[in-house]
Amino acid sequence: MKLFTTLLLTLFISVSSYAQQSRIDSLKNALNTATHDSIRLRSITDIYQYYEGFNYDSVLFYADKGLSLARKSKQSLHEGRFLVVKANTLVQKGEYAEALKNLLQAFEILQNPDSEKYAFGLGKLTSAEFKLARLDFAYQTYGQLMEETGNTEQAIFHYKESIRIASLIKDYFRIASVSSLIARQYLDASQLDSVEVYAQKSVKLFEQINSGGKTFPILYLARKNFKAKNDELGREYLYKALQVATEYKATTRQMLLWIYSDLSSVHQNNGVKDSSLYYAKKAYEVGSEPGLINSKWFRDGGVYEDLYKAYLLNNQPDSVLKYQGLTLTTIDAWNKEKYKNLATFQSLLLSEAARLRELEKQQIETQSKIRTYGFLAALAFLSIIGLILYSNNRQKQKANALLQRQKDEINDQRQQLQVSLENLKSTQAQLIQSEKMASLGELTAGIAHEIQNPLNFVNNFSEVSAELVDEIQDIRRKTQDKATSSEEDEILEDIKQNLEKINHHGKRADAIVKGMLEHSRAGKGEKAPTDLNALADEYLRLSYHGLRAKDKSFTADFATDFDPNLPKVNVVASDIGRVLLNLINNAFYACAERSRSAVNEESKKGEEGYSPKVLVRSRQENGKVLISVQDNGNGIPQKILDKIFQPFFTTKPTGQGTGLGLSLSYDIVKGHGGTIEVESVEGEGTTFVVRLPI
Repeated sequence: MKLFTTLLLTLFISVSSYAQQSRIDSLKNALNTATHDSIRLRSITDIYQYYEGFNYDSVLFYADKGLSLARKSKQSLHEGRFLVVKANTLVQKGEYAEALKNLLQAFEILQNPDSEKYAFGLGKLTSAEFKLARLDFAYQTYGQLMEETGNTEQAIFHYKESIRIASLIKDYFRIASVSSLIARQYLDASQLDSVEVYAQKSVKLFEQINSGGKTFPILYLARKNFKAKNDELGREYLYKALQVATEYKATTRQMLLWIYSDLSSVHQNNGVKDSSLYYAKKAYEVGSEPGLINSKWFRDGGVYEDLYKAYLLNNQPDSVLKYQGLTLTTIDAWNKEKYKNLATFQSLLLSEAARLRELEKQQIETQSKIRTYGFLAALAFLSIIGLILYSNNRQKQKANALLQRQKDEINDQRQQLQVSLENLKSTQAQLIQSEKMASLGELTAGIAHEIQNPLNFVNNFSEVSAELVDEIQDIRRKTQDKATSSEEDEILEDIKQNLEKINHHGKRADAIVKGMLEHSRAGKGEKAPTDLNALADEYLRLSYHGLRAKDKSFTADFATDFDPNLPKVNVVASDIGRVLLNLINNAFYACAERSRSAVNEESKKGEEGYSPKVLVRSRQENGKVLISVQDNGNGIPQKILDKIFQPFFTTKPTGQGTGLGLSLSYDIVKGHGGTIEVESVEGEGTTFVVRLPI
């Protein structure tokens, strides 16, 4: 009976091997006899998919072949697809720098709308669906690259982006696969609840499409339970994973290697000698297959380490020495190769960051010129309007309409400037922050100086003209009798009102220009050791008494809670003082607004007995000095909380704020190597926290 079983197994293996060889021969024959590029691209795709998971060199060979054909036939979508396939295979081989190069090229192609044109050989998918499927795989591959290079946060981010795109085209296999990868990342980060959520989601989707891919999430559920000290459930999941992997062995050989290794470790920990050695040998047997022996899962030395520990448990010293030596040799060789690849990868990242930095610099310079010309043109129009109003009062309606159009154009340009600055943010922001701020400083200084002279001209002449109108009215009152028509007096009064409006808006523009100049001057002073407690106390009192001088009805309580042992910090005292003054002024303003609200809306709940208060604190924490400004004003709505540090954004009524105070404060603190944060609850108050390194 045993002989019969052996013969039957041998016959099955032979038939299976023959069937596999027959299939690949058939695919290669289809490629050789293809009469059109669309058929050749399909055949190349079938061949590399056949080799995926066990023969990296063959996958790369046919991916390069497909890439060459796609470029020759100008099929951008196929070009992007083969670049992603190459990148994914290179990640599996540990060649991270080359993988990144191919991925960057793929993203550039697949994110270009023109790539959808003239596409053929897409099967049942439209060009848009095909592109989304390739983008989905590209984000998954980028996530795997981040995972391999130790960036867990970026890996999870790109995996989730892959799931989002896969959901658009209802690719449930990809959603299940990437959910499993996210579960693995959370397992490495010991976030076990998240492991359970994503692994169970992956298992459910794989079961719906009847795929052996569910082996992966089942294994992660086993490891999760072992981490949670729930060994019984862990073993249950582990044997379930073994059952599924054995059933789908043709597509889960890598998983068999992991499962046998985990089973060997479990039995080692429980002191079960025979089972520990049995599963260690099974892991070695699978890992030694042609498809896995050159993979990272065999070359990292884990298989030899399992054998070494199993033989140690079984007290077989000769085998212990043999596999201990192989373990050390293999791990050393793998680490050398991995560190070399990581170094190359980091070098490429720096080069890419430098390229992005230079590109952004060029974009800033170009847009700076455009904005400068726009502002100069706007000022020229404003000057013309002022002269028209002064010389010809009969054209006032036409001039006012033109002025309104010009104001709208300036506001549109200001909004475009804000949008442009937001779009220029890069993933390499930390590397290029100083360059960007320098360019912004030059831009604002240049624009401000160009605007200042014509703006002074408009303000001064509007004031002089108003005085002349007053003189004319005085003379007319002295020299004319009551019977004289009042039509000319009305016209002079209209001219005077128009000039007052010009002067009002001119002064508002002057405040904006001064704010821009403050931006360009920030950080140019000399740093010196500074007592921040004294500085904060000085500006708290300066702010309060300054506001009291402007508004005698304003009153508020203020207090300090300073750390007496706070060390001196090396800062530009005038700049940090400007930051504190701005934050404290805003705090008192918020309290004043809520006080007015309490008086005007007596029926509003919770406002009765309201007492405005501002509290300034200081403390030392984790090598940094913290200065916080807290008020119990109206608070900031959550929907605008992320906009308050943007230039020109303000919640104050027109004419009361330029929208540059918090933006300037943010830049000053950033220039000192610190951070500024805000916490706010609408209806309760706001707290700003400035952190500066000691």
